Amino acid sequence: MKLKCVVVDDEPLALEMMASYVGKTPYLSLEGAFSNSMEALDFLRSNEIQMAFLDIQMPDLNGLELGNLLSGLPTRVVFVTAYEQYALQGFKVDALDYLLKPVSYADFLRSAERGMRWFSHREAPFAEPVGQAGNPEASGAKDGEAVTEAAEPGVRKDPDRPDSIFVRADYRWVRIRLTDILFVESVRDYVKIHLDPDGKSKQDTPGAPFCVMTLQSMRALEEWFPSDSFLRVHRSYMVNMNQVSAVEKGRVVFADGQSVPVSDSYKGLLEEAVLRRTLG
Repeated sequence: MKLKCVVVDDEPLALEMMASYVGKTPYLSLEGAFSNSMEALDFLRSNEIQMAFLDIQMPDLNGLELGNLLSGLPTRVVFVTAYEQYALQGFKVDALDYLLKPVSYADFLRSAERGMRWFSHREAPFAEPVGQAGNPEASGAKDGEAVTEAAEPGVRKDPDRPDSIFVRADYRWVRIRLTDILFVESVRDYVKIHLDPDGKSKQDTPGAPFCVMTLQSMRALEEWFPSDSFLRVHRSYMVNMNQVSAVEKGRVVFADGQSVPVSDSYKGLLEEAVLRRTLG
């Protein structure tokens, strides 16, 4: 799925920069770049656009006014401005996000990912949501930062094969056997599921990589995966104990040589899990 986007800004350099950000984001498609808000309004009313990045301070029709006129359309708005005091007004227009100039690509990507989660949720109603929405840990939010979007419903159980899950990755559903998972790594709004290269998941889903990235929270997977096999060992890592080859000082090692760190706050849980599997 690609989200159709427009960029509206009366400053040529800002317009060019935002358009370039859209252009280099794989799941976004730039449908128009406008320096005139009235022209943008006509275009948005005539075309089905998912995301609009709107500068707030513009002549004739400012971004807030333009956003209000888009009410009822399927377009989600991200406001872009150099003035932080407009943030509250922006969210009163039901904005998806608010970006403060100068906008870095990392900040832009955060808004783009938020849009992808929102539209994926609308277009995949059959997916069973798991865990808690708006998990600050998964989204990379700082303490006190509001996270208002719902968590991506990116994982569901295969009803015919209870030993496997479907994860949404690369705009398709990929089936993964739980026994093939080495560990799960949290990366902002995503998780990376690292797979055993000798496992059967690649046979089940031709073309599946050894590492599958999907929009999901670590906390949701921790609650969903069987606790007798999967153990959190770090804020950013959860391991499949059935795939662990060795536990060393400060890390867990797998048969293929990969390892993940163990944080002090999870050492006790890991020791208990190892003792439960220890002879004598």
